[in-house]
Amino acid sequence: MRLFQKLIPEAMEVFPHSKEQIYEMFDHAVKHEIKWTNHILNNEILGITENSTEQYTKYLANNRLKAIGLNPLYPDDKFNKSPYKHLEKFADTKNEAHTKANFFEAGVTSYVMSSGIGGWDEI
Repeated sequence: MRLFQKLIPEAMEVFPHSKEQIYEMFDHAVKHEIKWTNHILNNEILGITENSTEQYTKYLANNRLKAIGLNPLYPDDKFNKSPYKHLEKFADTKNEAHTKANFFEAGVTSYVMSSGIGGWDEI
């Protein structure tokens, strides 16, 4: 993100049309991501619908655009908040749980031992 934050202002001066291309690429990617996610999930996961998939994908796109110094692509207020706010606690390493839900993107932040099982004999 920092690279883009430094390059975008300079690129806008040299190539003023590039901002429109960035928005076109984001919109194109968002449409494909929504279509792919809906195809894969097929409304089979409780709480994840075609509408929430669209809202979340556009919410993420708006956040990424803001992070590189551009205005959000999707101005509707519903795209300024995550429909999955209730799931964010699972990815929060700064709160009391100290866990990360996405094992592949996170390092271990806590090695808390379970107190529910006393030993291998109980398994």
